[in-house]
Amino acid sequence: MLVSVVSPDLSHNCLGRAYVLAQLIERNHEVEIVGPQLEEDIWEPIQDEYEYKGIKTGSRLYQFPLAIPDLLDKISGDVVYASKPRTTSYGLSLLATLGRDKPLILDIDDWETGFSHRHGKIKTYAKGIPQLLTVNSVYYRRFFEALSGLANARTVSNQFLQDRFRGTVIPHAKDTDKLDPSRYNKARVRGELDLPSDDFLVMFSGTPRTYKGVDDLARAVAAIDRNDVRAVVVGAHESEYMDTVRQLGGDSIIIRGIQPFDEIPKWLSAADVIAIPQKDNPVTWGQMPSKVFDAMAMAKPVIASDVSDLPLVLEDCGRIIEPGNVEQLQTSIVELQDHPGLRKSLGCRARERCIEKYSYDALSPVIDDVITSAFTSK
Repeated sequence: MLVSVVSPDLSHNCLGRAYVLAQLIERNHEVEIVGPQLEEDIWEPIQDEYEYKGIKTGSRLYQFPLAIPDLLDKISGDVVYASKPRTTSYGLSLLATLGRDKPLILDIDDWETGFSHRHGKIKTYAKGIPQLLTVNSVYYRRFFEALSGLANARTVSNQFLQDRFRGTVIPHAKDTDKLDPSRYNKARVRGELDLPSDDFLVMFSGTPRTYKGVDDLARAVAAIDRNDVRAVVVGAHESEYMDTVRQLGGDSIIIRGIQPFDEIPKWLSAADVIAIPQKDNPVTWGQMPSKVFDAMAMAKPVIASDVSDLPLVLEDCGRIIEPGNVEQLQTSIVELQDHPGLRKSLGCRARERCIEKYSYDALSPVIDDVITSAFTSK
């Protein structure tokens, strides 16, 4: 059976979720990743992982519709699996299955409307009016969320989304064979990456956004009265927010750019602790950070905020703090620095849980059941 995974944009980090779905699916079926390419290049971290079937186009109403016929020709699977309820993925997939005996599965890994509400509903919808010319604007995302029930099956990334849209929970699965701490030597890796050899490194790995609390991490580390504690932000891009983070962190923060997926285990192996200090807002309610599972697979102790499924995932194998509580974050960092045995035990338990519940081996049978059931019931 061939499964077509349809990504809303091959040139954006939203391709990451489509990649995870494809990795799980290909253990039991053939798979292809199809979608529009709304910018010049395929998303850099995984641009060489698949032969992506894309069409270069734009997101404007006068651009994307012209690419639809060519995109539909590229969707050749027996099952169509749309990543995110957006015009350029779910809308395209609805057209691809219209009048055809092909099941459609919708994956929802973020609360799309939540991204729009982080500045307040009235302000968001007022600002969204000029964006009506953009096919993935807040109005169209809300529309396609409302049509989620048209899919033959749904998968979601966390319990908040399951409560809202139902469906089967498929967390952000990880390849725990590649993410294996035994393959790396911390001292050697720090030398390769030009990181301080003896400092205590608290790492954030991912795309820094205001709702991810990287500013809180910078504040916390800067406030610790120890010269050997540094924060490392991996995956940063130039923005006003990152300028603020630099100012807050000063000499206590190290900032590095976007890294290929294959390099993430190496970076994580260089860290002593991983921080995921999510803010408490509509974006994070429906979002489960993929990087928590990377950290767990690499046997790293994690300090995370009490949002989404983070407390459930990290139960007995991490530290949970109040969102936005810089003092708690600071205290947890100092506690883990002072107790290496605790760091080791938390990390070991985290890896064991990741292998058991969040690995490719654990989740590929779950997604196969969803696909097989949708196909046989169509």
